[in-house]
Amino acid sequence: MGCGGVLMVMVMLPLPLRAAVVACGGDNQWPPSSYRLPGSSVVQGYSPDVLRAALADRVGVEVRLMPFARCLAAAEQGRQVQLVMAASYSPERAQRFLFTRSYLQLQPVQLTLTAPLAAAARLPWCGLNGFNYRAFGLSPAQVDAGSANYPDLLRKLQAGHCRGFVEYREVWQGLQKLGVAVAAGNPPLEMKPLPDSSPVRVHFMISRQMAGAERLREQLDRALLRLEASGQLTPMLVRHLH
Repeated sequence: MGCGGVLMVMVMLPLPLRAAVVACGGDNQWPPSSYRLPGSSVVQGYSPDVLRAALADRVGVEVRLMPFARCLAAAEQGRQVQLVMAASYSPERAQRFLFTRSYLQLQPVQLTLTAPLAAAARLPWCGLNGFNYRAFGLSPAQVDAGSANYPDLLRKLQAGHCRGFVEYREVWQGLQKLGVAVAAGNPPLEMKPLPDSSPVRVHFMISRQMAGAERLREQLDRALLRLEASGQLTPMLVRHLH
């Protein structure tokens, strides 16, 4: 076979996929999306389950949990980490990442002290570093997003530095089951629906710097549509809600 024939065969072959896609999420526990059970190093959750089911036949998946701001920074570079799990949309994020179709909806709630401070309404909300509070309809000026994890956030709330915090109902209920939200010394909280809010859709985010990013998004979108149409997503989610 001449050089021209070899070149034609090479052009017709599919492009090789990566040996593995590395996905990240926050290490401060965020059920049902991703979490670790006490005493275990294994990452569990709806997002890893969906990602592995979507890419099972084509590419391996590795899941890492780390501080969420570091997860975003590493994934944006697209080298050691290529994908962020359970990310809500914002225009700022869309400049750096490609979003897949949604695979989960979460209900925003507000959590405040059962006996709030008299000046609470004038205080900002407590928040976690790297979290997208625009999905809750809040501007950066309305949130003190300096907490690294939930224990830090709860201590700041109890010290009277903020009016409360916003979260998703499913996440907070999962944190209670894991014991994160019911640790000794945590203040008693009241949970209510966040006014004027609607369910927030979350997605996988893929680094625009990753080679083949658009192809990976198309592959995930097709797989997510197939999993949804076949009724496989709901059982995966229910497993991590109970």
